[in-house]
Amino acid sequence: MALALPSLMKGLPDPIPTHFDRLGHPNGWTPQAFYPWIAFGLPAFLWLLILLTGRAIVGTKQDPDGRKALAMAPLRGLMALGVLVLMAAVPLISRFGLGLMFWAMGLFLGLLILGTVLLVRKLKAEGPLDDPSHLYRWGLFYVNSEDPRIWVPKRIGIGWTLNFGHGLSWFLMFLLLLIPALLVGFALAH
Repeated sequence: MALALPSLMKGLPDPIPTHFDRLGHPNGWTPQAFYPWIAFGLPAFLWLLILLTGRAIVGTKQDPDGRKALAMAPLRGLMALGVLVLMAAVPLISRFGLGLMFWAMGLFLGLLILGTVLLVRKLKAEGPLDDPSHLYRWGLFYVNSEDPRIWVPKRIGIGWTLNFGHGLSWFLMFLLLLIPALLVGFALAH
């Protein structure tokens, strides 16, 4: 992309439209001189952020041997590549139309799914995890009605997840999903 960027930028207006409303009309612009920093800096920043957060738990109770952090490497790389694809698609909108972004978003989501599959396969290949497999649905969702905790450490990756064996966790999941649904609903209504 670094080699192709100068030819892609040739003939584009300065500033470049970099944000569009739902009808495809530009409503945000970036100066041409600043665009390479966004196109390459954002994926690099995202990769570094995921690397640092993944390494932050090494040696803790969630990842004592660093196995989870190492297994996240494909996801980290594919996510940064996906963001790079999205950023590369922006200057091409004026040449190929806004439909290009839908293809770029699809590729981005495909890369995230592939990265997640590779993460799960790597963790499974390295041997059994500490948690009993019968307490997980599809290997990802913790379901244990006898466990009093609502939030439990994630089996794969870093952070916490809900114990879907409790009714309260389903209510919390509903609330967590309600907020973005309302934001999307309000955005589409205006």
